[in-house]
Amino acid sequence: MINKQQTDLGMESLQPDYLRIIRWIGLVVCLVVVTILSVVFGVLWSIPWYFATVGWIVVLAVLFLLLNAYLKHWYQKYSYQLDDERLAINRGVFWQHQVAIPISRVQHVDVNSGPLDRRYDLAKLVVNTAGTHYAQTSLPGLSVEQAHELRDQLLTMQEGDTV
Repeated sequence: MINKQQTDLGMESLQPDYLRIIRWIGLVVCLVVVTILSVVFGVLWSIPWYFATVGWIVVLAVLFLLLNAYLKHWYQKYSYQLDDERLAINRGVFWQHQVAIPISRVQHVDVNSGPLDRRYDLAKLVVNTAGTHYAQTSLPGLSVEQAHELRDQLLTMQEGDTV
């Protein structure tokens, strides 16, 4: 059974586990940034280690909270819908993108999953089209079943267009 979550206007949202993955990635990015900043500022200024440690923990916490709020909003704005004519993908927080891929332009469709995706049974659908601007569009955060089902639907619909 595929776990589909509906958003407004019949659009479907990504899997909830995908939010967990991007939060983990965000935490790693925050740790790397704070580590680099602490080395740079530790070399430039001679601050006692206990003040620097407390300061960097506060910076890390604030940075992670801000990033976490942004990622949650980004995740909520990411949605997709497949109908008889097109695959529509909406994404973006500040700069919002509405991508519509006509079924007749689909060349081939891939399903990819990295180590974190496999850990949570997720996959990314990659749609390659005939065109130049959005010749390759990806849809991350799908369950493996959803990704394979969407791939099969796209290919079946595309074959129906060419006959």
